[in-house]
Amino acid sequence: MIKDLRGTTAIITGASRGLGVTIARALADRGVNLALAARNGDLLEKVRIDVGSAGVRAIAVPTDVTDSAQLDTLVSRTEAELGPIDILVNNAGIESIRPFERYADDEIARLIDVNLTAALVLTRKVLGGMLERRRGHIVQIASLAGKGGFAFDAPYAASKAGLVMFTHSLRAELIDSPVDCSVVCPGFVADEGMYADMVDETGEKASMLLGESKPEKVAQAVVKAITRGSSELIVNPSPMRPVLTIAQMFPDTAARFLQLFGVTALGKRVASAHTDRES
Repeated sequence: MIKDLRGTTAIITGASRGLGVTIARALADRGVNLALAARNGDLLEKVRIDVGSAGVRAIAVPTDVTDSAQLDTLVSRTEAELGPIDILVNNAGIESIRPFERYADDEIARLIDVNLTAALVLTRKVLGGMLERRRGHIVQIASLAGKGGFAFDAPYAASKAGLVMFTHSLRAELIDSPVDCSVVCPGFVADEGMYADMVDETGEKASMLLGESKPEKVAQAVVKAITRGSSELIVNPSPMRPVLTIAQMFPDTAARFLQLFGVTALGKRVASAHTDRES
């Protein structure tokens, strides 16, 4: 954990839009200097100017997180322009909702590369320096989908489940180290990001039973994870948390629990809307 964030340096991936922007603002408000990474340089520059108004130093580093050489550049530029890396927030992610048999091979590979492999690779690239300095915290942004196995979202759920288990495995490995790691699992995030895009594209929203969270709540969870050393934080206002707990305790009935709470029906409606647009 890092109790006092003022003057620290963080890398945030997926920082050009959605949750990444809200997380960047929350960290900037705590005095964190920021290296903002995403593919769209123009959007990154707007975010850089925005967070800079909080009085912190910020740089925009256009980066394809699936390219190891570009990740090396991200790390080296951050260290050269802002100093040693204290915090890494792996937030970059993509999602595609459809029946599993309709995924193309390259689509599955791309989703796993962006959501999971890139996070593991970038974590490895910064971890050595953190261990040498005996200071650092790494946050993975996963999803409730990685806890519950949502229908019509199998590759995404698999990638996010990978982030959850990666965090817990690495945390066990680092148990006697001052370097720590956390995973934040949001549910449906209103107003920004992939869920908001889904609502805009399909008109489908989560039911009251499933609930929605504001992006600021997720950003607050990231700050809490870093300053308190939390291992895993779930961000969702609805009864989904106990449902997921029960589903994990009784995996043979997990699919039925998710069906009862409307997760499966929502996925099916969104998948159908995607299929209609493609046909």
